[in-house]
Amino acid sequence: MAEEPKYQQVIDWVKENIANGQLRAGDRLMSEMELSEKFSLSRQTIRHATGELEKEHLVTRVKGSGTYIGSGKAAPAAARRRHMRIAVLSTFYESYIFPPTMKGIERVLSKRGYSMQVSFTDNRIPREQQILRDLLEKDNIDGLIVEPAKSALPNPNISYYRELQSRGIPLLFFNTSYEEIDAPCVRLDDERVAGKAADLLLQAGHRKIAGIFKSDDGQGQLRYKGYLESLLAAGMTPGEKQVIWIDTFDYRDLASIEDVIFSRLEGSTAVLCYNDEVAYQLIDLALKRGIRVPEDLSVVGIDDSYLSGVSKVPFTSFPHPKDMLGRKAAENLIAMIEHPEYDGGYLFDSDPVVRESVSVITEEGERRHA
Repeated sequence: MAEEPKYQQVIDWVKENIANGQLRAGDRLMSEMELSEKFSLSRQTIRHATGELEKEHLVTRVKGSGTYIGSGKAAPAAARRRHMRIAVLSTFYESYIFPPTMKGIERVLSKRGYSMQVSFTDNRIPREQQILRDLLEKDNIDGLIVEPAKSALPNPNISYYRELQSRGIPLLFFNTSYEEIDAPCVRLDDERVAGKAADLLLQAGHRKIAGIFKSDDGQGQLRYKGYLESLLAAGMTPGEKQVIWIDTFDYRDLASIEDVIFSRLEGSTAVLCYNDEVAYQLIDLALKRGIRVPEDLSVVGIDDSYLSGVSKVPFTSFPHPKDMLGRKAAENLIAMIEHPEYDGGYLFDSDPVVRESVSVITEEGERRHA
């Protein structure tokens, strides 16, 4: 007798609770993460189970909101009174990325008749909690576009996001997301782009390539993954010393940890930086130490901000979509409001804008400008 598939126990549990009245039409099913913990199964297995339940018309999965009991329009979003207001929650406002992103969001929302309520967390979890509690208390928004605070770390605010979803308020992340929340994200394909950046350095003949990544945000994790996969594909493994992790406080002032950074970069001929702010600071600090860029150290950034052009050595960087990302996030959230089953996720690709920060290492070991 064939062994019963693991996902069947989830299906049986849902059916049993429907039969005994514990779960009724329109009720929101536990999240994938909660079901995964309850049954000690992977999220992929849980997703398979809910997929089978949906085929049997017992549940309806709504992207950005959750899974609901029943086969009709189970998501409460359709029945909510429209306020024509979208909340936008972002980490920073002074960075080069966020002003054009906010403008992109605002243009689309305004054109579609929505007002925009903007808040900033300064990448602080307590501030994020305060804003989410206020949104829940006022209950006067149709959707939420959010860049989460310290997205790579365990977060005590997950329950607030789940409460918003349980009320049928569509949720869409931008730039990065929380793994615990089943919601779409509009962002740069960080893993792919960082892989391209590492490939660019490899193609220029570099073999000792360091990386500086942000430890407390999801983008940093994905960019590290792309960097690592590129090096592994080339038959190399970066030394532990070559991978430098910084957090939000280090990121704002690399000079405070420059001795540590340059001791770790010793022996490397190139470095992939988490973003342009890191690359800009690093080049300035390197030149002050008498380290020539790119003759001694090649540098690549990500975002292609104005900093890449005004740096003392203009550096190669990969453009961030900024305004386009904002417009796409707004368009997709509106689509989720109007069509609750719409998948609002989207990944942007990017190709490098080449400048003066990368040298070519010949087979003879000589270095020359690219």
